[in-house]
Amino acid sequence: MGAMKRRRRLRKLVPDAELIRRRAAGETLRELAPDYDVTHTTLGRYLERPEVRKELKQAAEQLRAAQRAASARRAAERRQDQELRRKARAQAAREREQARRARAAVREITSRGRRPRTDEEVWLDERAARMPLTRADLHSWNDDTAAGVVAARGGMQAVIDATDLRTRENVLGLIDPAILVQALDNDALAQVQPPPG
Repeated sequence: MGAMKRRRRLRKLVPDAELIRRRAAGETLRELAPDYDVTHTTLGRYLERPEVRKELKQAAEQLRAAQRAASARRAAERRQDQELRRKARAQAAREREQARRARAAVREITSRGRRPRTDEEVWLDERAARMPLTRADLHSWNDDTAAGVVAARGGMQAVIDATDLRTRENVLGLIDPAILVQALDNDALAQVQPPPG
């Protein structure tokens, strides 16, 4: 008799918040039942109670809201990634154009056949031939750290962690876009090819 009562007690459902969350997420009664050491029919009877149905409805609404928020966050990140790639392309094009102008100025100066006559002419020639600093010339400690992470095939999260910039937005605002494009490419590559192991 005592053994029978003990067995019944073991088979009694002990519900928890995880049960409600998992059921709201769409797990079937047959999937849930073994984890709670009850039959699926016992679970079904429990979940049909009015107060439990209300909890399930609230959990399902929270789950949908979390999914919408995650979807909106992913969409925002995709837009940020597109903008980052656009900035990196514009930066590269600007630097190529500046280098082309500097080379053209040097060609024009050397083709004159005469030396500048005044200090002002010397200054103007030097200014015209001077190669402007590129974004890479202006790298900060964070840029150098991020470049090292990216060279080691790290992605965006690895850059955030290594630089201690804490958020994606901080990294996007403070790190050279060319480096971050490589981090995005590393992330994309990691999704296609699992890491060796």
